[in-house]
Amino acid sequence: MTPSFLKLTILSLLSLGIATTLTTAFRPKAIAFSVCGLRPEAAAFKTKSYLITICLGEASYQLMLTYHDGTGYKRVPVQREGKRFRGTDGQQNYIIDRQQFVIGTDGKEPIRERVLTSR
Repeated sequence: MTPSFLKLTILSLLSLGIATTLTTAFRPKAIAFSVCGLRPEAAAFKTKSYLITICLGEASYQLMLTYHDGTGYKRVPVQREGKRFRGTDGQQNYIIDRQQFVIGTDGKEPIRERVLTSR
């Protein structure tokens, strides 16, 4: 290899490195969307069967109920009552606080799950 070839190769590699650095430096940052979209979570809970996220909606809070087995989710409007959130989807009633998540249906025994983590 001749010195001029080595010089040309080094210059080419340096310019490629600078171009790559500049290209990646000006890319917009990726934004990870949560179930709340761009709005921050008001609260989040985890039970044995569910992930529950409370989002601030247009006019009220929204309870986003996600199933651990990946079968889908529900969105339920809720009201904040101190540290507790309470709402209904017309068929079932939902109550959650830092200790317990309750899904109740009129006339049936409510489903109760202990909250494992909350934030």
